[in-house]
This record gives sequence, C-alpha cells and structure tokens, in this order.
Amino acid sequence: MFERDKPRYVTQQIATNVSIEIQVLLWRIMDSRRNNQEPLDYLQVFHLQRNGDRQRISNKQEQPPMEMVAQFEPKESQPIDTTIWIVDDGSHCTMMFPNDY
Repeated sequence: MFERDKPRYVTQQIATNVSIEIQVLLWRIMDSRRNNQEPLDYLQVFHLQRNGDRQRISNKQEQPPMEMVAQFEPKESQPIDTTIWIVDDGSHCTMMFPNDY
C-alpha cells in the first residue's frame, strides 16, 4: 500500500483549502512510514491542530492500530485545524477531507 509510484491525487477541497507545504508534508509522512516498512492500513487519518505558530499532526490508523504525533513550524503557510484522510484504493491514493468521501 501507498507505493511511491502509485498515482496520487487531492480533491478540489484539499487543493483549495490546504497549503502545498502541508500537503507535501503529509505525503512525506506516508513515504517515510512506507520506507520504514511499517504495516499500513488503506485509510490514514491525520488530525491537524494549531499549536501557537506550530502545526501539530496526529496520524492514526485502525489496522494494525497505530498513532504517531509530530510537530513542525510551517515556513510558507499558517497552521490549520482540520482532519484529512489519505485513502489507498489499490490503483491510486487520494488526499481528502472526510466529507469528500
């Protein structure tokens, strides 16, 4: 799952409301987890929260259960409060808001 050569898409809502900087960071988190050969669920849930000038990102999955938390200071955008899903449907991966599903 989440192979690097698999096509990646973002919904129009993500493209409009989430900075490229944050989109790239979420894809890099997925690449890092895949490169570390972690078992990945088809649905990755990212909870993003503002923490002052820093962006807090919590990445969760159901099977196998996993939660990872990271923080970074955006250089080109403002921190946001939202939930984003990245879904691997087998043929491609899509970054979306839960209400885009």
